[in-house]
Amino acid sequence: MIAVLREHKRWLVAGLLFFISTIAFLDRQTLSVLEKTLEEILGFSAVEYSYIVLGFLIATGLGYLFAGGIIDRFGVRSSFAVALTVWSVAAVAHSLATGWISFLVLRIVLGLGESFYTPAAARVLRDWIPQRERGVCWAVFSTGNFIGAMIAPPLVAWLALHYHWQFSFVITGASGFVLLGVWFWFYHSPEQHPRLSAAERTVILQGRGSNAVVQENISIFRLLSQPAVRSFFFTRFLTDPFTFFFLFWLPAYLQTSHGFSLEKTGMMAWIPFLGADLGALTGGAVSDWLVRRGMDSRLARRRILFVVACLTPLTLVAVRVGSAPLAVSLITLVMFLQASWNTNLTTLIIESTPPQNVARVVALTLMGGTVGGGLSTLLAGHVIKNLGYIPVFTALGFTHLTAYALMSISLRVRASREVAR
Repeated sequence: MIAVLREHKRWLVAGLLFFISTIAFLDRQTLSVLEKTLEEILGFSAVEYSYIVLGFLIATGLGYLFAGGIIDRFGVRSSFAVALTVWSVAAVAHSLATGWISFLVLRIVLGLGESFYTPAAARVLRDWIPQRERGVCWAVFSTGNFIGAMIAPPLVAWLALHYHWQFSFVITGASGFVLLGVWFWFYHSPEQHPRLSAAERTVILQGRGSNAVVQENISIFRLLSQPAVRSFFFTRFLTDPFTFFFLFWLPAYLQTSHGFSLEKTGMMAWIPFLGADLGALTGGAVSDWLVRRGMDSRLARRRILFVVACLTPLTLVAVRVGSAPLAVSLITLVMFLQASWNTNLTTLIIESTPPQNVARVVALTLMGGTVGGGLSTLLAGHVIKNLGYIPVFTALGFTHLTAYALMSISLRVRASREVAR
């Protein structure tokens, strides 16, 4: 196994991306796990906690505006190292917070730092991974998000109960500094990596592909004027709220609609995120399989997106069944589908963009998803309060079909213009 990895260092790069996303979500979720404890100890309310969460989302969204440009201009190795240092310092500094305002400030710094990690991963994937392997490698990166969300509750709770709540922030935040050392020691571009064999370097460089639909050497302000970039921006704007909804509202839904206790919620609410992990890996593996069989890479990703879009209306069934186990099973299935969608959508964006623009384009589309997620979260609260969960689940069921139709029209218009030229 070790010998295989030595000859296939690109898979070590994929593993490094997995740990980056795991640490990022672990740092994010530490505060969520300790929310009720901190409200009691430091005396702030749930409303003030919502300000902290909103501050993090706004900071992350704004960070996407410049993160991609910095990465594309100064290189991913140094840019990400600085960002990782910033967010790790902020994560550890949470242990010094004395109230909700100090948490808000530190959360803003954390959000700005973490806004770099997905655009950086996209650039790494574009540089290191051949087209036929990108779906699986992006899925490996994506599963780290959900693994981080899954291990945070038991780890953070154990640290807080056996030591102190401050210790939880110190340990989870310090893990970023360990990752920083590994990053500096291991990561270089394929062209400059001192331990990359000539054979694998050739495989990587020849497998990058050149089927971009986004123009090269263009400023961030002109990127959104391009049909392909606008299409990806609004696709994420429409479909990322799917993930935001289940991250923020699933426990409350299970307690309100199916009478779950807090203990039972803790036992069951992690299952849909396990489904998401499996969906990311499956969706990436299937589209990569289609590419290896000779299908155009972008067409392969879109095939998976179409299948997912046709199946996500299962949310209409999930919200209407009376059986709690069946409801959880259906939600797990739609989270499986959503993760498969995200894996193939991001891979499609990467493969549609020239290498020097990848980080900026991915960052812009992530900003679209963050804006959509923030607005949908506010809207969902009012709808649930007045009308319940059925309208929200119903709307979610059709977001992917709508997004796929709009994206297909936009990309088809782009293709027809290229033929006309």
